[in-house]
Amino acid sequence: MVKTKEDFITEIASKLVEIIGIENTNKVKELLILELRNVRIEQEETALVVSTDARASIITKFIACKKLTGCTDRTLKAYLDEYSKFFKTIDKNIEDITTDDIRYYLALARKNGAKEITIDNYRRYLNSLFEWCQNEDFIAKNPVKKIDKIRAEKSKRVAFTDIEIEKMRSQLTNGKTYTARMGKEYEKELRLRNIAIFETLLSTGCRVGGIVNMNRNQVENGEDELIVREKGKKERIVYLNAKAKVAIENYLKSRKDNLEALFTSINVFNGNEIQRISIAGIECMIRNNGERCGVEAYPHKFRRTAATLAARKGMPIEQIQRMLGHATLNTTQIYVNVSDNDVKLSHEKYLS
Repeated sequence: MVKTKEDFITEIASKLVEIIGIENTNKVKELLILELRNVRIEQEETALVVSTDARASIITKFIACKKLTGCTDRTLKAYLDEYSKFFKTIDKNIEDITTDDIRYYLALARKNGAKEITIDNYRRYLNSLFEWCQNEDFIAKNPVKKIDKIRAEKSKRVAFTDIEIEKMRSQLTNGKTYTARMGKEYEKELRLRNIAIFETLLSTGCRVGGIVNMNRNQVENGEDELIVREKGKKERIVYLNAKAKVAIENYLKSRKDNLEALFTSINVFNGNEIQRISIAGIECMIRNNGERCGVEAYPHKFRRTAATLAARKGMPIEQIQRMLGHATLNTTQIYVNVSDNDVKLSHEKYLS
């Protein structure tokens, strides 16, 4: 399938996102649309075609458009992985896919042991593709539209208790932080780094991606607020409390490198090279620390805990929403855990 002028513009724009950002890219895209209005792409432009397979070309264009909206590489990979699985199972052209095909694919996933929430994620990914295909006139109807959201039984997710927080703090301060492969000389720096990450997660309510993207020049002068880039490359302001500021300051004093990243890790497989810590690196550190002191811990639980602690101390829900960067209050309310004891204390305060 030969690319159209719109395909050509979209591909250029998708490559510019990482260089000049979404806002400037959209301006360039508008300029190209205006300037190329009367320009025709001739047949010689077939070199621009990603694949002779129409299905692959449509998916490539869809991914390019999603990238323009700010989707992260991680999200885009999830889309591609799902479409690869789907079309290996349902080997048809996009325009030939039916609602029964979608139902069969989801039923097969359930038969193979996928959980309800996972199956609904499959449905969402497919709906996103086919909805876009309908809007772009590749297909007449979206075959996923008739399939309702698959409701999974929601497990109650709770914040850390005060005791769990102190257990983890104690483990980070007094427990082992190095491995033989890293060498004992890194012990102090790693210990201080882990404490700083812990306190920053608890203070800011950041997603782990926001922590990874922080740079040291944002806090080197003792600032208590900084701009982070998180989900969908959105920016927001987060705040550091005293414990987080002191922990970061102590960690930076121990650093011997000049890397711009606020939090770093050691690549033991590449001559102990210093590099920006990864999302997986933080997740692993938090889980391991929790396991050592008998606490179920993962980075996103700090986000829920920050919201819950703020609510208990009287922060209005609208401000908690802003702190977490949520688009709606409904999402924020899901994050805030209110216990029976909290209700009792409020009853005594307001109704006694």
